[in-house]
Amino acid sequence: MESKGQVEEVKVLVERIVAPYFATNCWILSTGAGNECVIVDPGIAVPDLAQRIIGRCHDLTLKPVAILITHGHLDHTFSLLPLAREGGVSTSYVHPADRELLINPARGLGAQGLALLEQLSPTKVWEEPDRVEEVNDDDVIEVAGMDIQVVHAPGHTKGSVMYRVDGGTLISGDVLFKGAIGRTDLPTSSPRAMRESLTEKVLTLPDEIRVLPGHGDETTIGQERLTNPFLLEISSSSR
Repeated sequence: MESKGQVEEVKVLVERIVAPYFATNCWILSTGAGNECVIVDPGIAVPDLAQRIIGRCHDLTLKPVAILITHGHLDHTFSLLPLAREGGVSTSYVHPADRELLINPARGLGAQGLALLEQLSPTKVWEEPDRVEEVNDDDVIEVAGMDIQVVHAPGHTKGSVMYRVDGGTLISGDVLFKGAIGRTDLPTSSPRAMRESLTEKVLTLPDEIRVLPGHGDETTIGQERLTNPFLLEISSSSR
């Protein structure tokens, strides 16, 4: 399967904070130090990851103005509310199919996640931030000097999305990893939907796209097209 189209090189400042639980990547993106920024998937820490994220933004003189959620699993949303409140972040974005997981995360978890939820916050009442905006496929969020296109890519969850930043950087969440893909054996997961997402939303992207995944190291579409066993299987079966 050939890549489609070309992209121009776009300068995006990217910072990564790895959460201590599940090694979830929290990405911070901006057009440069001293500017506004967006934060992606604030994960799990004790008591939460908010102050660490706020501290990193302070060090870079960045002003957080939005939080992007790739999907509703707890390891990507645990610190959403404290970050929104303590960091003064005005708006959070999530796909409507996963919005309910913000206030009822147990519905998206397997046994391991449920056990951790009980351990970390047995009495916690889950709430949304004050302002949550729902995003759908092909929506474009204009924020922090960037145009961020929403790419609905269900499979890991019903509401899994990827975010394409200024055409050149893909925040892939738990859809695509370096050498792997997200699990499809959890509530609201679907192996069939994941295969369709990989075929229609990932393999159609240009090779030079930079990929910032939900876990693990960054990669590119071209590297995954050549080495990722799941993409190789899809490509070979479509010939």
